[in-house]
Amino acid sequence: MKALHPSLLVLIALSGCADPEPTRQREPGGVVAQERVRSDDPSPTARPVNIGEGGTRFAACQGRGRVGNLRGAALPLRDAPFDTAKQVGSLAENAHVFVCTRSLDQQWLGVVVGTEDGTAPQVLRPGTLPLQDDAASATDGASPPETVSPQIDCGVTAPVRAKRAYDGPCLSGWVENTFVASVAR
Repeated sequence: MKALHPSLLVLIALSGCADPEPTRQREPGGVVAQERVRSDDPSPTARPVNIGEGGTRFAACQGRGRVGNLRGAALPLRDAPFDTAKQVGSLAENAHVFVCTRSLDQQWLGVVVGTEDGTAPQVLRPGTLPLQDDAASATDGASPPETVSPQIDCGVTAPVRAKRAYDGPCLSGWVENTFVASVAR
């Protein structure tokens, strides 16, 4: 068998290194310039929060937690379990969450944001005061502020038939384990 010419060997080796997509078309993260991700779309690496991991005899989200130790900041709620994931919301000190799943390294919790009774937090229209008790509002003659949404069940306190991604009405995402303390009901 005849030996191949050395320059031919170099050309064969370099041909496998060619970039199939020109550099001018790519953006950081591998996104083509014409296909940018809109800010309201989930990121390409988004990972949904799974519910029902405990089986059909247990609540869809088996744990409860309360946000704490924020030192005056807000806790970012992300769409995937890592620091560079897109932020989909933020949680304040003492916010109540349902812990539904964990990341493999146990550093991130997949949570659904709700109240202690399993309903979505009530949201007030911008510029209104927090809800007051009936006695206080009756004395000053002011009517109670109008709420944007009534109490809606998040759907995580009852069992579900099978493990699945959470698709309910409440906000869900991933938070760092360090800032959520487990609470008993």
